[in-house]
Amino acid sequence: MSQNESGISEVTVEVPMNIALVKYWGKRDEKLILPLNDSISLTVDKLTARTTIRMIQGVGKHTVEINDEKVELSSNKRYQTVFDEALRLQRKRKEDSNGNENRSVSHHFEVISTTNFPVAAGLASSAAGFAAIALAIQQLLNLDDIQANRLARIGSGSACRSMSGGLVHWKKGEKDDGSDCVAVKTKDDNWTDLYCVILVFNDGRKKVGSSEGMRWTRETSTLLKHRIEKVVPERIDLIKKAYATRNFEDLARVIMADSNQFHAVCLDTVPPIRYLNESSWQLIETVEKFNQPEIKAAYTFDAGPNACVIVQKKDVSKFINALIRDIQINTDDLETLPEEFRSIEYQKDDRTENNFVCSKLVVSSMGSGPEICTPSKNLELI
Repeated sequence: MSQNESGISEVTVEVPMNIALVKYWGKRDEKLILPLNDSISLTVDKLTARTTIRMIQGVGKHTVEINDEKVELSSNKRYQTVFDEALRLQRKRKEDSNGNENRSVSHHFEVISTTNFPVAAGLASSAAGFAAIALAIQQLLNLDDIQANRLARIGSGSACRSMSGGLVHWKKGEKDDGSDCVAVKTKDDNWTDLYCVILVFNDGRKKVGSSEGMRWTRETSTLLKHRIEKVVPERIDLIKKAYATRNFEDLARVIMADSNQFHAVCLDTVPPIRYLNESSWQLIETVEKFNQPEIKAAYTFDAGPNACVIVQKKDVSKFINALIRDIQINTDDLETLPEEFRSIEYQKDDRTENNFVCSKLVVSSMGSGPEICTPSKNLELI
């Protein structure tokens, strides 16, 4: 963090997006973004939001710029909510330190963020973005982890899961004020052998946004209650156990089962929500074939058609070889894979030509945490 003589403080952070292994869907409180159920996730190391925040002394308008485009804050209330909460925490601290006398000075924020993945396409882009804002503000205001967690959550619920590395458990909590709704890293060491293969089938904005979809499901689905009360708690425990014991087959079974049930709940909504497309279903079929006779890959889809396939490092090349027989992959994406995953088997003759097209393929390790950066570091574009 730096501060100049004009009263401007600045910090730059880089935060990875996260993929939920057990999904959250539905809120018990829309304003505080308190979820109906717990969830658990891993970060995707190579897909990040790099964000610089300047905290400027004096009255002024907050500004947000994402990928060189100005955000209209009047129609994106979540940013204002985060900024208001941050300044409230700042005022409260000053009041407490000055004997309850308010001597705070007005400030406003300037946010410049760059992502290396498509936004609003079901890849949890808002999670990385708001986690980066919350982490930067935490550095500027010297907030504790619980306060920073809250800032991230009220911006975008799952953002609090990107505030830590490793396996992160977001607890729904029970209190109305959300004080026990926190995302915490489990005690297990990060499973560095886990990699994910991201396939972007559609990088456009979703027809039904997550917030709207959650509301519809909560109001109309008859399956959601069973999922919340019975299924999710058991799966959280199974994920933790499989992760701690490095049991990939058990981990994969739960990941795929939960992805399937999440999308079944979306279809059980009125009107039904269909996030997967035909390419998504082809990917599922490819994984099922690859997993015979031994489970070596696990697919999972958030609220969109784009897939994350989790594999162990030793199986990355084998899976990509299986993938290119069923789905069209860009040659450039194959040629720019990390050297350890470039295989002589990636031959043109093996590649399919059909309607199942992946517009972007990314291979990444999983589980890293956020980073406080220096302004000179450049974000590696994906």
